[in-house]
Amino acid sequence: MDAHTSVVSITCLLMLTMLVQTYTSDSIDGRLRRAFLHGFAIILFCAVLDWTRVELNGSQLVPVWLHGAVVSLEYTLAPVVVLFLIGVMGAIERNSFLVPLLAFNGLLQFTSGFTEWIFYIDAANNFVRGEWFRVYVLIYSIGIFVMYREVYRCSWIYQNRNGWMLFMSILSLTIGVGENEFGGECHTTFLAVSIAATMFYVYFMDIGIQTDPMTKLLNRRCYDSHLKKIDYPTAVVMFDVDKFKYINDTYGHEKGDIVLQHVAICLRRTFGRLGYLYRLGGDEFCLILRKGYLDKVDFGLLRRALDRHLEMYRRHEPLMPAVSMGHAIYDGGLSVQNVVKQADQQMYADKKGRS
Repeated sequence: MDAHTSVVSITCLLMLTMLVQTYTSDSIDGRLRRAFLHGFAIILFCAVLDWTRVELNGSQLVPVWLHGAVVSLEYTLAPVVVLFLIGVMGAIERNSFLVPLLAFNGLLQFTSGFTEWIFYIDAANNFVRGEWFRVYVLIYSIGIFVMYREVYRCSWIYQNRNGWMLFMSILSLTIGVGENEFGGECHTTFLAVSIAATMFYVYFMDIGIQTDPMTKLLNRRCYDSHLKKIDYPTAVVMFDVDKFKYINDTYGHEKGDIVLQHVAICLRRTFGRLGYLYRLGGDEFCLILRKGYLDKVDFGLLRRALDRHLEMYRRHEPLMPAVSMGHAIYDGGLSVQNVVKQADQQMYADKKGRS
């Protein structure tokens, strides 16, 4: 077995494993499941096409048109993997321009049998890159650039929890694609892509364990874990939604859930770059400042910034309630548990002052 066949075999085995894992897992929701299933299947198919293309190169046993059709299909589907990874992050609508761009790429590939723009198959049945091959590379590169941008956005949404894994997965894809397109026929592209897709899967499974599904903030489990690890000067900030029980009782839990989601967005916009935000349960939230940020924050200014964000939502959602807030400083003098109690007391004092 030659090296290329070994690489393709490993790629196919990994993607088959991930297809079975994704299909049988109960820990993944419908949208993510469909995106991963489609993506893993495309990578598997492209790896087989890539192996077939290499095996057909120079062969006199198959017609030139069949060789060309295999290449066209592979080069059409390969950039679609980019769309799958963006879909996993829920960002297709925001980057819908990629759909016609990839359709244009497919048109270029399947017309290259006549135009020879992107590639052509010579008389000896060998694959040869055409004068416009860099157009294909450019389209692929645009997709990868969009992925980097969406990875940054996704990492911010999930408060940079294991965000390094997302960036490493895209780096794997970039190296694999770049080495193949600029460094020669090394045929590691789809192995690199399969590793990137698998890392995406691991990341989103891990995020599912760490986050509250309704608000996308970190959950109580992460909060309890973080409290045990605090060994630096910081602040604990507690939040509670005012009159939330009235909203639930009067307008129903569905409306209450929407309110909580909007509150979470306002908290993220106000405090997201300063620390870790948690939903503790019900209408209670918490912020723990990152290391080194204690001396950089003015809680009075942040209080007013939060009120402004809430007011912006209130223009379109009259039911948007106020949010009470209280904080306490941890500097080693008190235990973390006592600091949390102090923040709670301040928060309830703020609530009492509003009522």
